[in-house]
Parts: sequence; structure tokens; C-alpha cells
Amino acid sequence: MSAHLDVKKACKLLIGGKFPRSESGRYLPAKSANGGHLDKFAHASRKDFRDAVGAARAATGGWNKAGAYNRGQILYRAAEMLHNRAGELVSKIARATNVRAAKARREVTLAIDRLVHFAGGTDKYPQVFNSVNPVASAHFNFTLPEPPGGMNILTGRRAELVPHIAAHMDVNAIVAGDGDAVLSAQLQAGVAVNLKRYANRASAGWFSAKVEAPYRMLDTVEFKTASHPIGI
Repeated sequence: MSAHLDVKKACKLLIGGKFPRSESGRYLPAKSANGGHLDKFAHASRKDFRDAVGAARAATGGWNKAGAYNRGQILYRAAEMLHNRAGELVSKIARATNVRAAKARREVTLAIDRLVHFAGGTDKYPQVFNSVNPVASAHFNFTLPEPPGGMNILTGRRAELVPHIAAHMDVNAIVAGDGDAVLSAQLQAGVAVNLKRYANRASAGWFSAKVEAPYRMLDTVEFKTASHPIGI
């Protein structure tokens, strides 16, 4: 009997709801904590990043028009999909990071719970951040947060992508989470170019309840103000 051939998985990017390869055709090896070769993943390029920004911009209008209930259902569906593949995800995390299955399971379970948490908040967080503003005229004046546009996933080398993220004029906000001082300085330098908002969340660990606080989204959410005549 011939030996079983171990076929390595080639993980792709997520851009605009599709799973393309990097336009450069490059891949990087995914290794375990012990240095073993696991799979490979797409090595995103500058063009991949530009495509992701364009896809996010294109999705913003439709996401804004969707009702809060509809947006919540989409997030809840994402939680269902993770739940259905929880066993596979636990196995992948355990073999990649060399942690016990119990710790990997805790990470996956928390990811599912977080999606459910934010799905339930889509029709509630506007009540926290909305305001009725006093004006010296016969109008109602409201300020309310606009929903974010969508999600894209790029894999690659941070040092290669960070300069493009920092310099791109169509990026409105950056939330960093790796704590690298050099890359953080590059991102902050880009803030001065088109007045991006910048936040570094490296101090808040994944297992901290702080990441569920609704006020953390204020670093990235845009606010819209509208007036309406009284009595009409």
C-alpha cells in the first residue's frame, strides 16, 4: 500500500466576499511553534491592499442601508459558521501554537461569543451614541453613528504592508494590535498625511472583557448629523 500524501493547504485572501490568491502569486509557509511546516498562506501585495480598500468602500453604502436587525443577523450567521467548524478551528490553533486543546477551545468559544455579543448590539449601540443637539432654530438636530462597511482579510508580512496602510489616502482610521514599536511609528506617521485616526490596542489581550466595550468603536466610527424641521 502506498504512503498517504500529505497535501498542504494554501490559504487565500478574503477581498470583497471572494477568496482570491495574491496577485503576486506569492505564498509564505505557516509553521508550528516547534518550527514544523503546516500549510502555506497568501503573501499579500500592495495591489491586494488597494483592492481591499476599494472593496470596503464599495460595500459601505449597502451596509449603511441595511437595517440594524439585518446587520445583526449577518454577524449572528458568522457566529453560527464558526460554531459549526469549532472542532476544526480548535485543532488548527492547537497544532499551530502548541497549546493544549482546552486553551484553544477557549479562544474559539470566545470568538463565537463575541460575534453573538456584537450581533445583539447592532440595534443598541446607536442608543448609546446618538444625541439630540440643541439648536437656535425650529429644527430637530440629530447626530448618530454610521455603521462600518465590511471586512477583508490580507495575510502577509506586516513590515511590507504597513507603509501602504499608513500612506493610503482612502484609509480613515487605523487600529493596531501587535505592539511593534517600529511599525507603530510608521502607522502614526501616516496619520499626519490625511488625518487618519489611530489607536493601538496591544495592551488589551484577546481574553480581556475590555474588548467588548462599545466605546472602543469610537476610534473608527464616523458620525452623521442631520436636521429636520419641527412639525413637518
